[in-house]
Amino acid sequence: MINLSGKKVTVVGLGKSGLSACQLLLREGAEVFVSEARSDPSLKQAAEVLTRKGVSMEFGGHTREWIRGKDLVVMSPGVPFSSPPFQWAQSEKIPILSEIELGYLFCKGKIIAVTGSNGKSTTVTLLGKMLEEGGKRSFVCGNIGEPFCNHVLKVSEKDWVVLEVSSFQLEQCHSFKPHIAILLNLSPNHLDRHPSLENYISVKRRIAQCQKKEDYFLLNADDPLAPEVGKGSLSQKRYFSRTKKVKGVFLKGRDIFSSLNGREEKVCTFQGFRLPGSHNEENALAAIVAALLAGVKPFAVQKTLATFEGLPHRIEFVEEIEGVRFVDDSKSTTVASTLRAIDALSGPLLLIAGGREKNEDFRSLQHPLLKKVKRIFLIGEAKEKIRSALAGSVETTLAATLEEAVALAFEASQAGETVLLSPMCTSFDMFRDFEERGDHFKENVAMLKARKLHAC
Repeated sequence: MINLSGKKVTVVGLGKSGLSACQLLLREGAEVFVSEARSDPSLKQAAEVLTRKGVSMEFGGHTREWIRGKDLVVMSPGVPFSSPPFQWAQSEKIPILSEIELGYLFCKGKIIAVTGSNGKSTTVTLLGKMLEEGGKRSFVCGNIGEPFCNHVLKVSEKDWVVLEVSSFQLEQCHSFKPHIAILLNLSPNHLDRHPSLENYISVKRRIAQCQKKEDYFLLNADDPLAPEVGKGSLSQKRYFSRTKKVKGVFLKGRDIFSSLNGREEKVCTFQGFRLPGSHNEENALAAIVAALLAGVKPFAVQKTLATFEGLPHRIEFVEEIEGVRFVDDSKSTTVASTLRAIDALSGPLLLIAGGREKNEDFRSLQHPLLKKVKRIFLIGEAKEKIRSALAGSVETTLAATLEEAVALAFEASQAGETVLLSPMCTSFDMFRDFEERGDHFKENVAMLKARKLHAC
């Protein structure tokens, strides 16, 4: 807890995180300033509310005067290190916090923080349901939707906060200390912002940098980078694994065992677990370790596994038309996540991919799993780059729109095959976000089905 009464604080960025930070700062008595690079009309309503509360605001660019002389600067996760506000705050020696760390400073409950290249949203949602089923009040927030600062003042000492934390949010975390930190996996991601894979990994490591010996750091024993990432943290290391016995939670056939209490005990089984793919089993194992450490009983874990249906746009079955299945994996914005989707589904697959790249090497898609892909239909800014990277490996077709890609993929498909949207790119060249992209895919599939029914 810090005293912000009368302090001058600038919030850079008025997205969801920035707005949430402003509201918490105002409640704590700070004098708030907002600097926003956009002049988007969609910001008007939030701006009017904040202005009535005495917040000073600038839009359409950043000026140094909005940083100079302040006691604190709160950076929204979308603002990179290279931005002028960062440079000005550093040169003025003004403390910089992320919205996540601001929330942490006011949080009375215990925090479970989840990061990783893939699977964060699924894991935090599943874990939140395990805690709820186990009779524990919890708040699931962070990068998954609701900002941490929106909830933090409702959290009591008996409550749990399950936070999805991205690398962008970890960049400006200096004292953030979750009781349980989870690193799901690591693969190249956001290299359009992080200068190297090594830098990206070092940022992810920050999730456990302030932990003490009474805290826990949960790591994926099947990820080759996990041992290196675990070094340096003072916390107790626990592991989850699909392939071997570990100090934590592991698989034996379809049964899930724990060694957390010093002896090997069966917790539950994956029988009835509905999410496809080995990666979702890893996500579930990570959630189970954290749930057990939080005091959730095995029967509550088992019930949650058996009833959890997953999240939209994550390898989500949409429809079947004339024997062809359509699957929405719009959340996939990396090559690694697309490979996980390919692995989770039975071939042959007709893959729809492309969008705005994150400086990934698309040649890494040349993987044994690519044999399951019959053809790739490419859209968006990165389509030519992906096509070049895969030359000679798989047949590719360019499409101008997602709607055209859906139509072409269905035309090229046969009964028993699957059309998979798994873009391995962000959506920002064509859509507002991955949700809009996935919804558009579903709408196109629905229209395609309606046309087929009408033709009959």
